[in-house]
Amino acid sequence: MSTPTKEYLDTLTRYYEEEVEGEAYFYAIAERLSDPEERRKMEMVAEVETYAAAAVEPLLQKYDLAPASREALAASGRKMAADSPGDFLHFLRKWQVEFPGYIDEFEALEAMAPAEDVPVLKILTDHEHAAIAFIEAELKGEANSTAPMQHYLETGTA
Repeated sequence: MSTPTKEYLDTLTRYYEEEVEGEAYFYAIAERLSDPEERRKMEMVAEVETYAAAAVEPLLQKYDLAPASREALAASGRKMAADSPGDFLHFLRKWQVEFPGYIDEFEALEAMAPAEDVPVLKILTDHEHAAIAFIEAELKGEANSTAPMQHYLETGTA
């Protein structure tokens, strides 16, 4: 086992925390959507965040990392949602611009990771690919736009 850098461990912890915050954020957005189908899709985005966070938890344990509490992170995610106005389409368009940048960040984490951690980190990276594929399909009006997220939830791959 190679020795991880402090930058890697700090980034790993922060990205895990962001996934837990994201889970609460997306569930909070879903709660305020009136259309049941839009709500279901937003809840699936939250489930993708949950899956990604759970995939990373063994690395936190491996390195004895102590992220913020789930309760504090969930409260932060709900507050971010409360401070984010917009409807379903607004969020999709916003995330269509924002989410691709996260791929670079996750790949940078993979590049600084000990080789044995990379397979787990690819699960984290792939959650973003799945979300982006969903957004693109949804904005094109594709009937089965959630298929990329469903595939991710079933396999851990995009």
